Amino acid sequence: MGNQGKSVRFGCTLNRGRLAAAVLAASVAPGVAMAQEGTLEEILVTAQQREESLQEVPIAISAFGEADIQKNMFRDVTDFVARTPNASFISNGARSRREISMRGVTNFVNTNQARRTSTFGFYVDGFNLASSSINPPILDIARIEVLRGPQSTYFGANALGGGISVITNAPHTDGVEGSVMVDYGRFDTLDVEGIVNIPLVKDKLAARINIKDFSSDGNIENINPQGGGNDSEYQYARGALLWTPTENLSVNLSYSYADEEVGMREGVPSGVLSTFGDFLYQGFADPDGVGFFPQNDSKVNFNAPQTVGTDFEYAIARIDYDFANMRFTSITGWMDSDFFLQGDIDGGSVDYFQEFRTIPRESITQEFRLQSANDSRLEWNIGFYYSDDEGFIDNKTFVGAAEIFGLPEGFLIDSEESFGSSEVYALFGQINYQITDRLTLTFGGRYSEEEIFTDISGFGGGISQELTVEETFDDFSPLFAARYDLSENASVYATAAKGFKSGGVQVAPTPETETYDPEELWNYEIGYKAELLDNTLRLNLAAFYMDWTDLQTAFQESGVDENGDFFIFGGVDNAEQAESYGVEVSLTAAPMDNLLINFNVGWLQAEYEEFTALIDGENRVLDGETIPNSPEWTISADAEYAFPLTGSLDAVIRGEYFFRDELRSTTAALIQEGFPWVVESFDVVNLRMGIEHEDYTVTFYIENLFDETYYTNAYQKAFMGGLHIEPGVQRYGIRARYNF
Repeated sequence: MGNQGKSVRFGCTLNRGRLAAAVLAASVAPGVAMAQEGTLEEILVTAQQREESLQEVPIAISAFGEADIQKNMFRDVTDFVARTPNASFISNGARSRREISMRGVTNFVNTNQARRTSTFGFYVDGFNLASSSINPPILDIARIEVLRGPQSTYFGANALGGGISVITNAPHTDGVEGSVMVDYGRFDTLDVEGIVNIPLVKDKLAARINIKDFSSDGNIENINPQGGGNDSEYQYARGALLWTPTENLSVNLSYSYADEEVGMREGVPSGVLSTFGDFLYQGFADPDGVGFFPQNDSKVNFNAPQTVGTDFEYAIARIDYDFANMRFTSITGWMDSDFFLQGDIDGGSVDYFQEFRTIPRESITQEFRLQSANDSRLEWNIGFYYSDDEGFIDNKTFVGAAEIFGLPEGFLIDSEESFGSSEVYALFGQINYQITDRLTLTFGGRYSEEEIFTDISGFGGGISQELTVEETFDDFSPLFAARYDLSENASVYATAAKGFKSGGVQVAPTPETETYDPEELWNYEIGYKAELLDNTLRLNLAAFYMDWTDLQTAFQESGVDENGDFFIFGGVDNAEQAESYGVEVSLTAAPMDNLLINFNVGWLQAEYEEFTALIDGENRVLDGETIPNSPEWTISADAEYAFPLTGSLDAVIRGEYFFRDELRSTTAALIQEGFPWVVESFDVVNLRMGIEHEDYTVTFYIENLFDETYYTNAYQKAFMGGLHIEPGVQRYGIRARYNF
């Protein structure tokens, strides 16, 4: 019968002994390096579209430089989210199906929609990819900046919950250079990466080419004779040209391509059925020869092939022109993506259902920006933003050979063919004025108008619906901030900013759930930033309060209608009122030569104040319940120690520690108890050690050093075995990089 109704505890609570060991044993702070012995290097960011010190920006930011990205071995958006205070993530079985949360703000509008409106902005070189992907490849990156809170005046695209800005390494004419990286690890995982920079015309034109090929057998085995598992293959390529015909003009053109494919949605059965699974299998989750998590953490048994992945490509054209006291910037972006999922959907050895789904999307954006470039008390920027996003979903579910419900094999039991589009116009701007030598005031705002069109056609079980809607949403989101310099190395700031996200439409069994309203929030924040003890200690503190109206929250509903037909549908609901508040602390220290320590902690309270949600056919009052994917505590710590072996060769030892408190990942989980609805807290320790030379590095690594059993969330992948879980695994290997 599985684990339904039982409370299963495993994983770890916060282990202070391991935390101390991770910090003192040996790693590096995000975005930080030692400029010279015993001091910290200045961190430069472009969060306000101009290069400035992290300590001078009145925003909570986590920044990761190129060296930090390589040392931490970032492979995925989840790697740097885990190192950000009050940030979390859940995963629904594939690299392209991650959902992140910051300060309780979660992107509940999932990937299975033709028109995807993201809660977060995800910018690559100024181009917002969020409508198609929040997890592009991490390849040849100069810097990653994670901005918490609304960012409506810094970027043309709205970013209600925050923004992630990725800046790639641009081509240059200084000479031929590059690198080759090879990483081989557990599960026959091979990661090969190559980068080359080529000057083409002296001081005028240069090119940069990146390629990456990743393959793995995966950690999950299909015991069925048809074989397979979560074997994966990812291939990426990127090319860029930088043309600087004059001192004042630069043109940067880039093109990126990605092909991601996994043999199945990653996960093993939990033995706990969802409401729909309970209806299908009458309360019986079938162990199917593999059993349930945590006893089974590596096996499945499905009778037909499955494949899931994403193909996408995007191109960016950026033009910068410097006038005497101003800079003009134009950013043009185009993206085309196709998410696909096909094959076995019941997740078991009996052929109940087969699914075939594809979601192609296309996005075009244009941003113009004019900003001051002189050194004066007044800094300003003004911009115009336009985007046109389109998407189509084609989803079909067929009855398999088992002929469930007495329906013939091949019978179409669920179908959707939907089209969605969104056209956005926005004006934005900001003024920073230095009132005195110590006090700077900031005023900004963004006015936007979004026209959406949705044409939905489909049926599921006993529900059939045709729906065509055209709607326009407009908004003005202001920002106010003040920074006061307490001294040359310390400042305090206060910020108030509004965030906005447009509403939408969806297929639903009742008229009142066919639409959902726009989401708005106000973020109020105070902070303290300082560099202390002769620049050997950096301390950043932030406290915030966020007030929501009509928070968009995902739901899924299933059951039997009055005619005896079953139905299942998922969508978005609005919580009338919600709030979150918390504290974030980031500390970086260089207490002695060659030792660098980082510590991040986030404390969060995110709750629905007023929300009645339809769950399992009943209206449930969720007032006072914690917003899904909002852990109370998030902690990360790093320490790295280097010492010389020879005149040109150093040895490096590095420890990393992560802790995430318990959470519930979906609205439906709020009315449930026990495993797997309540995702237990867990902690993970990583260890890396190796040698570093000016021309090469070799690193041995073990991730999840103590082989802890944990999972980040449960999701409905299939039915027979109930909700599915991506188990945390131990990974180890060796990585070598050669620079030329």
